[in-house]
Amino acid sequence: MKTCAYCGRENDDAALRCQECGTEEFNTTAATERGVPELDPDEEFVTLISTQRLADADLIVSRLQAAGIEGFIPDQFLMQNVAFNLNTFGYVRVQVRRKDLEQAEELLSAPEEEA
Repeated sequence: MKTCAYCGRENDDAALRCQECGTEEFNTTAATERGVPELDPDEEFVTLISTQRLADADLIVSRLQAAGIEGFIPDQFLMQNVAFNLNTFGYVRVQVRRKDLEQAEELLSAPEEEA
């Protein structure tokens, strides 16, 4: 079975296009054949939250890092370059590793301590 690189649907090995979305791109094992190790699913980045502004995302990442959780803003440079057109994008994602997702959600749902 081949997995679609776009939508993730499993297709027959003989498929030329994905049965779900029609793309011709499939995930291959070429990376592992070249000696590049596959990433452990717990180490993959997943979206924790989306914010309207880059400043809000930066504050969330700072809060995560203070708690020892690695945070990442994949849209950071895009938003810096096209900040004049926020209506086009309107969101900035904050991502964490899958293994840290539950802890990060708890941290964000907890009220902030006042200094």
